[in-house]
Amino acid sequence: MAVQDLAPLLVQPEPRIVEGTVLPRTSVPAPRSGLAERLADTAVTARRALEVTIHRLRYRPATRRVAKMAVLLPAHNEESDIEACLDSLVAQTRTPDLIVVIADNCTDDTVKIARRYKGIKVIETSGNTDAKVGALATGYAEFLAGGAFDVMVSMDADVVLDPDCLADLEAELLKTPSAAAVSAKYHFAEGQGGWFNRQLVRAQKMDFTQFQVRANERARRTTIVGGQCSAFRFSAIDEVTRRHRRAAPWTNETATEDAQLGLELQEMGWTTVMSATARAQVGAMPTVRALSGQRAKWNAGLIALMTSMPLSKRTLPFWLQHIGLGLNVFMRLAFVALLAASVSTHQFVWSWWWITPTALAALYQLKMAHLSPHRRGADYLFAALWLPGEAWLWFSGWNTAKSWMTHLLGTRRDLWAAQAAAEAGKRSGGGAGALLGTIVGSVVVSSVGAWYWLTQASVEFQRVVLTVGWRSLAFMTIVASILLLIKLLRPTRGLTA
Repeated sequence: MAVQDLAPLLVQPEPRIVEGTVLPRTSVPAPRSGLAERLADTAVTARRALEVTIHRLRYRPATRRVAKMAVLLPAHNEESDIEACLDSLVAQTRTPDLIVVIADNCTDDTVKIARRYKGIKVIETSGNTDAKVGALATGYAEFLAGGAFDVMVSMDADVVLDPDCLADLEAELLKTPSAAAVSAKYHFAEGQGGWFNRQLVRAQKMDFTQFQVRANERARRTTIVGGQCSAFRFSAIDEVTRRHRRAAPWTNETATEDAQLGLELQEMGWTTVMSATARAQVGAMPTVRALSGQRAKWNAGLIALMTSMPLSKRTLPFWLQHIGLGLNVFMRLAFVALLAASVSTHQFVWSWWWITPTALAALYQLKMAHLSPHRRGADYLFAALWLPGEAWLWFSGWNTAKSWMTHLLGTRRDLWAAQAAAEAGKRSGGGAGALLGTIVGSVVVSSVGAWYWLTQASVEFQRVVLTVGWRSLAFMTIVASILLLIKLLRPTRGLTA
């Protein structure tokens, strides 16, 4: 039977209705049986596929430009930490296009360890007198100044990155056109060594958590672009470099080069933010001497910036932070002085109301402990006991006051060298002497004040001092308690541990 005779027997499809429209009946073509005809069909199909491919290539959309990332890693005698740092770098889900280790005046095995890693460039400085700033400038001038990269990451050699840290930093930087820099959120490993050293690290963890909470309250905007691990838009830092006619974005004019760079970027209209997801584990100061050296450098740099620039919305947070710390220390000193004066004249009357600020402070510390990354039960206990947090406040107040005194007296010190010496456990001068001077001065002032109060002051003078003093202190305490209650109840705006 011929093919034409089979055509009437084929089942014709019924019309299909789509939104009221009747589609025409489809006709079934007669199959081809000859080899020549099948070859002709194949040739037509191939020709059409080729035409479609050429059309798509000719009119394809512009390909998305892939950002190139470079990492600058200054290291000075970091043989104990750099291996863990580099391991975390090479294990990133977003592999950097370039990693440069700048071994700065190293006298240990830092260079030897870094050279074990394939694909990582290692350069050495010799005679650099600008510490970390000089090392960063060397790496920048050697590899980045030509503008071959879109994103630059600067980080410390004792930092261990979470696997997605660089990917998160880059993604947030590229999706936020106004951002010039994004810093990671920092956390600490559990402290090593004895009980006191672990509590010291725990206090630093709480302090960094408070910094992150304050940034979250300002929509994650922060003035200080943490030098531990931050990603920068190259076009922005290149703009800073050109405007200030430097060889690199950083300057040795201050001991806090990260805060200086952040302020300069903001002056040009850029924003600097803290990442919502990128995390990095930073090295904590394990001893009081090392911590004091680090904080002295930070305080001195910030004070120099604050006093050299006009008051603005960019510098106001620094001033408010220092003023708030000063008022907190002053209120505690006033309480101790008024308590001693009242007891010595048998005029003290205890009120349980004074427990309120202490309870609020403990609750706020518990909130910070709950928000701390990798929190443990010991972190909650540290916060609930209140006394460790109180000791931290006194330490911060003393260290800040010492830095202000040094600044006002015009004393010049190499703070980078002092911090390095303190971290190495060496005496760097200033720390022990300042503490001893503070203790001696406090004893002298207290002794003179007690002598005058008990032997020279009249009863009327004592009454006025105690009345005005307690009332003033009560007013300040009420205001401080209200502000602390607001902080306690304020939402954390998505900040998670």
